[in-house]
Amino acid sequence: MPSLLDFMERATTGRIVSEEAFNMKALIPNIRKIVREYDIRYDGENPVSTDDGAADRLFEAALDFVARTGVYCDATNRVIHIDRAEVLEAVQNLPEGSYFGEGRDRGFYRPRQVEDENPPWIQVGSGVVASSEEIAMAQVEGYGSIPQARSVCVPALNQVQGMPAIGGSPLEVYASIASVQAARKALWRCGRAGLPIMNLIASATTAVSTLAGSFPTFGLRLSDAWLVDFLAEMKVNFETLNRLAFLTSIGGNVGSTALPILGGYAGGPAGTALVMTAYYLLGILLFKGAYHMTGPVHFRHGCSTTRDSLWVFSIVGRATSRHTRYPDLALAYAAAGPCTRMYFYEAAAANLACVPSGYGGVQTVIPAAAIVEDGITPMEGLFNAEVAYAAAGVQAEQANEWVNRLLEQYEAGTDDAPQGKRYQECYDVKTRKPSEDYVRLHDEVKEELAGMGIPFQF
Repeated sequence: MPSLLDFMERATTGRIVSEEAFNMKALIPNIRKIVREYDIRYDGENPVSTDDGAADRLFEAALDFVARTGVYCDATNRVIHIDRAEVLEAVQNLPEGSYFGEGRDRGFYRPRQVEDENPPWIQVGSGVVASSEEIAMAQVEGYGSIPQARSVCVPALNQVQGMPAIGGSPLEVYASIASVQAARKALWRCGRAGLPIMNLIASATTAVSTLAGSFPTFGLRLSDAWLVDFLAEMKVNFETLNRLAFLTSIGGNVGSTALPILGGYAGGPAGTALVMTAYYLLGILLFKGAYHMTGPVHFRHGCSTTRDSLWVFSIVGRATSRHTRYPDLALAYAAAGPCTRMYFYEAAAANLACVPSGYGGVQTVIPAAAIVEDGITPMEGLFNAEVAYAAAGVQAEQANEWVNRLLEQYEAGTDDAPQGKRYQECYDVKTRKPSEDYVRLHDEVKEELAGMGIPFQF
């Protein structure tokens, strides 16, 4: 299989084309043609797909799309050619999964199948900005206290001693290092010192900060993981490739990452499903990933819990779990924020769409579209774990019925979703305990969902 150096050669010798020409003459036309050729159709009445034939066509379409389109390197204005046979070889040679973490917190992250009875890998938390190290540590300590958590996603710090952590500056380097150190201390406090951090370093927007936060004395460990993102859509730059060069050299676990925009270059849900599936293949071949983090983001709403977004999640999960052994992590954004009933409905719908569709893992559905500082708490992580475990082994047809009922509860309110509360408004920063009101709301919604038939295990 081609190495990163082989792809770098293609990035420097491939066909020269402007980014606009790549978008308008290759990317968008290929999406439209292939969606028609393979008859990929959005089924809004069934946000949780049960159609194996459609899933199989989607996978074949993605293979064709990658070979026809390639990947654009905006640093060289050249197209990296991808051969279909290379992709198939990479897929066929995938391992059965990867180990993450250390000591008793070490776990094996394996792929799952459609309607798999095994619970998914649970990643709790997010890279939402924390206003201080104190808040960040309180959040991570809460994440680590969730027994079902197998990995954590730690907050970003946007300031150092009151100064903004400007991207590409020494302050970003300091913030990146500090965010890892704060997370490590918090995990040690809750007795989960070996739990893997699997979101790279949320404070690091540049390759140099990634390297700084990966120094073995105080940074990420080889048993952790680093997210490496594609650019929207079907593009990479030197920052991406620099990260890959470093991680390949140290043997780090790469989490290939792609969050296609529903309503962007990919068009509607059918085109977005095509591109989202294609990123799996590129994550395997180009990024040599240990796992893949993915999810659609709605262009208009900024969330992943709309009806069409849930269908994209489901059909892509069904297609990739049937044809690859690549562990994947479903990442969804909710419109509503913490301590709101709507958030719980959205999070439940996302987990019920993803887990029966074969995703290997799920991350805490991120509240308030990830735009509110301190806008996430451990309660959301706990609830997501509860629903994800309940969804294991559920038939897709049953999940589809529940998701449609949940959509009835929140779908009309997406445009005006409540922002909710910040961590310090619904948790005590010192004791790390949630407010009585938030516990009561959680229990009420859980009881309501159990009444629908959702089989909670804890």
